[in-house]
Amino acid sequence: MASREELLASIRPGMELTKNFFLRIYGYELSFPGFAEVALTRLEEAGCSKARNYYTCIVAEWEYNHDKMLAGVAAWYRKQDFTKKGDDRNWREAELLEKRRELLEKKLKLLREKKLLLMQQSWQLKRN
Repeated sequence: MASREELLASIRPGMELTKNFFLRIYGYELSFPGFAEVALTRLEEAGCSKARNYYTCIVAEWEYNHDKMLAGVAAWYRKQDFTKKGDDRNWREAELLEKRRELLEKKLKLLREKKLLLMQQSWQLKRN
């Protein structure tokens, strides 16, 4: 694949403009905002007055198809049941891990409260 500089250097009067050429410009535009404007300006200077219109149409078509594909993926994703972990054994293991996590959180909370009480007792003993 041509680099950005090679792509810009390949622009010349009378060149064949393909859909793939405009998609490469769009690809570089996504990574390097402002690249499309530079490339389209060079195309217009080389005599292709309709380059901007071609680019706009091709990008709009690509984005439409891309959005349509993503909508299909999103519909599939919404239908998935991510609450179950496969067979019952995996489900039970996940429940046990969740219970263990809850117990450890309670234990941590109790230990923090105990530490606070011990610190308060220590301060009271130092005052007396």
